[in-house]
Amino acid sequence: MRLGALPAAHDSVVCLTFLDGRPLLVRHKERGWEFPGGHAEPGEDVVDTARREAFEEAGATLGRLRVAGHYVLAGGHVTVVTHARVTALSPLSGDFETVDVRAFDALPEDDLSWSDGLYAHLLRELGLPGAP
Repeated sequence: MRLGALPAAHDSVVCLTFLDGRPLLVRHKERGWEFPGGHAEPGEDVVDTARREAFEEAGATLGRLRVAGHYVLAGGHVTVVTHARVTALSPLSGDFETVDVRAFDALPEDDLSWSDGLYAHLLRELGLPGAP
């Protein structure tokens, strides 16, 4: 992960969301628990994408959003990492791929959509709560 650096181009944005100091994750109907995120819509910047995805997937309204850096997966996929405190939650609309939203004391050990330890690594590197 490249902390503090924005890439020249990116494929997606992930937002590490926190409610009352606890990681807030969404349950994707096929993949499991994950932080909200996704691809940018035309004309969106990183912050706009993170805010939209957090609202669509978690019903979350975000406070101050921080851009932490980015990572590149082995296949070349570039994701910008952001994090923010959730200031309000609305019920899920049912229009998107998430079926549940929950705040955890620590990342769940089972049923994470990405079981490669990436989320725990990001939390530890950024000094954010919830890493196992």
